[in-house]
Amino acid sequence: MRKKLFRPIQIGSATALIAITSFLSYGIGLIRDRVIAVNFGTTSATDTYNASFIIPDLLFNLFIAGALTAAFLPIFTEYLVKDKKEGHEVAHTMLTTATLLIAVLSAIAFIFIPHIIPFLFPEATMEMQQNIITMTRLMLPSAILFAISNTLGNILMSYKHFIAYAFSPILYNIGIIGGVYFFNDTLGIYSAATGVLIGASLHAVIRIADTLTTEYKYRPSLNVRHPGFKKIIKLMIPKSISLIAWQINLLIFAKVGMQMMEGGLAAFHFARNIQSFAVSLFGISFATAVFPFLTTAAAKGDKEGYTAHIQKTIQRILFFTIPATAGLLILAEPVVELILSGGVFEEKSVSLTGLVLLFFAISIPFESLTHIFARAFYAMKNTITPMLVNISSMTIIGVITLFVAPKFGIEWFSIGFSIGFIFYNLLMIILIRKHLHGFKVNVFLMSLAKTIVATGIMTIAVLVLNPDVITTGIPIKIFNVLRILVGASVFFIVAYIIKSPEISSVGYILNRIFKKKISE
Repeated sequence: MRKKLFRPIQIGSATALIAITSFLSYGIGLIRDRVIAVNFGTTSATDTYNASFIIPDLLFNLFIAGALTAAFLPIFTEYLVKDKKEGHEVAHTMLTTATLLIAVLSAIAFIFIPHIIPFLFPEATMEMQQNIITMTRLMLPSAILFAISNTLGNILMSYKHFIAYAFSPILYNIGIIGGVYFFNDTLGIYSAATGVLIGASLHAVIRIADTLTTEYKYRPSLNVRHPGFKKIIKLMIPKSISLIAWQINLLIFAKVGMQMMEGGLAAFHFARNIQSFAVSLFGISFATAVFPFLTTAAAKGDKEGYTAHIQKTIQRILFFTIPATAGLLILAEPVVELILSGGVFEEKSVSLTGLVLLFFAISIPFESLTHIFARAFYAMKNTITPMLVNISSMTIIGVITLFVAPKFGIEWFSIGFSIGFIFYNLLMIILIRKHLHGFKVNVFLMSLAKTIVATGIMTIAVLVLNPDVITTGIPIKIFNVLRILVGASVFFIVAYIIKSPEISSVGYILNRIFKKKISE
């Protein structure tokens, strides 16, 4: 039974599966945000909860995530093709090293966190500092669990096992919701931090179960002199530096947000999570699904296949993210009200979060494309180029957040974010062109033009359905849901009529949902 559930699947099925589960995961993630918003709002309590992620995330991103995202999968995949025994030895060493390293660093952070937090957040009250210290300590074990889980996730992708990889984020969000639901009355905001630990445990357990169905069998090993492991370390350094740049920006967001106003950091994170729905559903899911196939094409020297995978993924990402941007530009505040309003998340919180989300919308297609561009270079074992581009864009975001936002308003958090990712894409387009062989420019431009036409007609339909003009007697939240549904329907109908090539992606995903067997 377990082997029937956890089994290898092909790229079409993988793309559909990850798209579907990403939708579910981020849908549940928005429910998670609503649970937190309704119970805690945009308050200092929510600010401290968001700030408590900084140290655990820093440890994981600094020492492990870079190796896994950029280096481990290409190296492990290459060894599986050439020498499975040596590939497994690399995986043993990676898993053992990751777990031990994060465990040791978490223990050190646990001891010294009372000195670290006052240094990072001297402007916070003593009560806020103490809350951040306590919640950080509570979340530190999640970094260890994610080190294990994400290493196993890369092993599973190498074997084309996507089931546990796809469902684990759903379980993580369910864990946080469960933590707040069951422990809020007794623990307050600490219930959310407890939920993080529960969710991280579930995230790891399902991937362990899936790994047991593959031919990979873990045994402890610290063969750090293995050539493959040395390659991983060499390749991970640039990616880790890129991740440090993002973590520094998160720290800047936290410091500036808490200085500017109570709940400013919370509003930023709520808006960011809504924006991330489209980025993760289309940008990350499509790039993640194609990554193993990019690494295989690169390893075989199949330049045309490598380019074809990149082009199709770019077109699919833009097909879904351009209308998402247009929709949020029109409906930013109604979407915030629909998802988060209620309880202590009142009109002031809705307006503040909606303002930040409005400018976040612009970044959706640009941030989504970064995932395929970065993986295109990772597949060629080039982590230097994405690092340099990423640091440049993160510097722009950091400078705007530090020096512009305090003078002109919290919305510059998301304006600076969008500017940084636009710059990232411009540089990447220039740098990746020489690696593409057989990129069909006419096909791309036609696809883009059809997407823009469908988006334009969708925009008109949504603007016509203006509740300030049309009186229906329907509750405003229900009316806004109808606007979203009508807008999406119009977009896909127009795309179908004008024969947009990416409309087949929608049909394929729907077929995968409703049909048991479809030929690859």
